[in-house]
Formats: sequence, structure tokens, C-alpha cells
Amino acid sequence: MKLKKTEKETPENSCPQKPRRSMIFNLRILTIIWGAVLLLVVTAFIVSQFGFPGFVPWDATFPLMSIIIAFAAFVIQSIFSFSILNYNADLRRMNEEIRKGSEDVNKRAEAFRNLQYISSNYTIIDFIDYMLMYAEPKRYKDKLKSAKDFTFYLKEDNVDICDVLENFDDYSFITIKLPFSIIEGKTVGKILFSRFKFVTESREHRFVPCGRFTSDFHEAERRSASRPAQALILYNETDRRSEAVVNLIMKRSGDFYKPGTVNPFLKIKISLTMHSLLGVSVTGWVELYFTNPLKIEESGANKYKINSSQFEVSGLPVLLNSVNEDVKKI
Repeated sequence: MKLKKTEKETPENSCPQKPRRSMIFNLRILTIIWGAVLLLVVTAFIVSQFGFPGFVPWDATFPLMSIIIAFAAFVIQSIFSFSILNYNADLRRMNEEIRKGSEDVNKRAEAFRNLQYISSNYTIIDFIDYMLMYAEPKRYKDKLKSAKDFTFYLKEDNVDICDVLENFDDYSFITIKLPFSIIEGKTVGKILFSRFKFVTESREHRFVPCGRFTSDFHEAERRSASRPAQALILYNETDRRSEAVVNLIMKRSGDFYKPGTVNPFLKIKISLTMHSLLGVSVTGWVELYFTNPLKIEESGANKYKINSSQFEVSGLPVLLNSVNEDVKKI
């Protein structure tokens, strides 16, 4: 995005200067011409009035001599003025070229430093071992209903967030835990989920971000694509591994998840963005393949063993600033 910012700044800085410089140039030329003409008139008047020693005023030769001397003064003044003008123009052009050259060098150096920073401070994760899926506890659902904060939630693509808030009891809330490990780069600081796609033998179930709640529900729906759901990162002391926790919202009458029974999946395709603690993000797709059915835990959670995973990067690393806006894309 900085490259775009630079492209926007260049015409803004240069366009206003071009007409101003051309106007100044025209004013200088007009000043030189009027000065030379004035000099021509004054010289002709002086010569015609006072003449030269040895000549009689208003002799027939006086007007001719006046014209010759005045024209010579006009030519000399014009040549001298245009020489100064051309020298100043060349000097200004050289200074501009030196300044632009130094700016280009600084931009290249800055881009190289950012490239080095990004290449050494990104992070890539992979989900490992198993996945847990269980119904969300009631206390969390009550908190969601009062706070209306869908930061950690994704909804099924046929669900309206406005209807969720109005008919809260008609929807089910499922929690997913995905253990992950860092396979490349630095420590992960944040994980954002943009899309989940669960593939079964009969159909596909898609989940998308809910968006941040506002007074205008349709506005929240419109912005949902630009506000991915954030995963809650927990450290499991029992297994000594980190887990990404995210919640799903679906209709209670749907067939995606039935509590107390094994819900088989062939694979899950996840679109996510990984942010390192040092402000570098990587976007990609992860496909997880399972052994189904596995078992139901004593807590009632479905436990799925991850047989294999496939990660694909969909974009080059991006450097973010403190408000999570793109400031440099290499």
C-alpha cells in the first residue's frame, strides 16, 4: 500500500507546480521584452534631443543614428537578459534532478530495509494432531447477547446477523479448538479467519465473518468481508501447545452439527491471516483432512484426528502498522 500512497503523492506535488513555473517563465520574458523596448525608446529620445558633438541637432543623420544606437542597446540588453534566464533555468533543472535522484535512492533504500524486515519477521503456522468441536457454554452465549460483539464468531453464509440478535434461541453456537504450531518464522501474535468450508459426503457448509455490530445491521453485513473473525489464542498446559479457538453460528434446525452424535467431515478448507508479534502478516489457505468418525469425548465434544494438512500462501507478506492498516506491500 505505500507504493500506492507514493503514486498518489507524486501527481499532487507536481501538478500545481507546473502551471506556476510556466507563468513565472512567461512573466520574466515579458519583463525582458518591455525593459528592452523601454530602453529602446529612452535611448532614441536622448539621442534625438541631445545628439553628439560635431553634429547639428535635428540633422538628417540624427534619426538614423538614434535608431541604430537604440537597436544595438535593445539587442545587447536582450542577449544579456536571456543569458541570465537560461542560466537560472539550467541551474534549477539540475537541482531538481539531483533532488529527484536522492529521493529515488532513499525510496530504494527504504524498500530494501522493509523487504529485509519482512523476510525475517513473518510467521506461518500449521494445525496439528486433532480438532475439538463442542457446544458453547451458556454463560458465553449470554455474554454475547448482551455485548453484541462478534469479534470471535463466524456465521453460516445463509444466516442473517440481524435475525440472530432478534431470535437468539433459534441458533446454535459451536466452539472449535485447533492446536497449531509455528513451522516458519517468528512468534504468532494474532490469527484471523476469513472463511471456513466444511465438506461432507452430501454437501458443503460455509462460514463467513459476522462483522462488527453497529446500529445499522445491513452496514455490518456489508463490512463483514473486511473484518475477519479473530481467533482466541490459548495455551493448553496439559498438552503444552497453543490452540486457536473460534466460534460458529448456525441455525438450530440445520444439519451441520448435532450434539451427542459424531458429525463426520471429509475435509475443512480455512482462509486465514497470520500476524507475527512484529507486525508482519501472511494470508493463505489451509486444507485439513480427517479420519471420521473418531469419538466423542466425555465432555460431549467431537474429537477429530488431523491426518494431513496442506498450506498454500495466497499473498506475499505485508507489513502492518499499529492500527492494522497496510503500510508497505513488497
